[in-house]
Amino acid sequence: MKTNVNPLILGFFVLSLSAGSLAACAQATTGVATTSKPVTDTNKIAVITPMRQMMSRLTKLEPTGDPDFDYALQARVQTQGQLDLLKQEAQSGKDTSLRKMAQTMIPAVQADIDMINNLARQLRPSRPNQAFMQAQNQNIKAMALKFQAGGNTESKLTSNFDSNFVTVMLDQRQDAIDLANTYLKYGSNDTLKKYAQDLTSKAQQQMNSIKQTIK
Repeated sequence: MKTNVNPLILGFFVLSLSAGSLAACAQATTGVATTSKPVTDTNKIAVITPMRQMMSRLTKLEPTGDPDFDYALQARVQTQGQLDLLKQEAQSGKDTSLRKMAQTMIPAVQADIDMINNLARQLRPSRPNQAFMQAQNQNIKAMALKFQAGGNTESKLTSNFDSNFVTVMLDQRQDAIDLANTYLKYGSNDTLKKYAQDLTSKAQQQMNSIKQTIK
């Protein structure tokens, strides 16, 4: 039996189906673009990448519990992170004062790394201290959370490279102070203790200088 269909109704049905298909395609395309949007701001990437590399190396260290041995390795990684960050500012910074500050600091930081490397080769883990290991692990976990994607440090970054350098450097220097102060409670190596004591003073001075520079 032949059924007659109103041409107007049929036309409306076809148009509705086509519109629905186009909307679905547009929604799918939009969804993909939104969910896979990469972070492309080089002014953020350049300063946060050295910190994430530093944290990756720190978290991969196998703690022995020996304050001298463990801190020497931690300080080496942490100071390398500082050096990498300073090199970014020296290379890409636009603020003359900050760039000059970074260039001035680089040789001293490299000398610290060389000293720690020499000292680390002489140390052997011999006296594990559970309290030290727990306290230092807490410091490192807090640092990892800060520098992870979406973490507190990243959330403060802007499209201004020099401003981002200041933000990250202040956090990095405070973390160095925290690691050093924890070591000083438990450490016994005279050379390493002097390094940690000097570090806390220098890091605080550096933080003050950076804050003065950006006023």
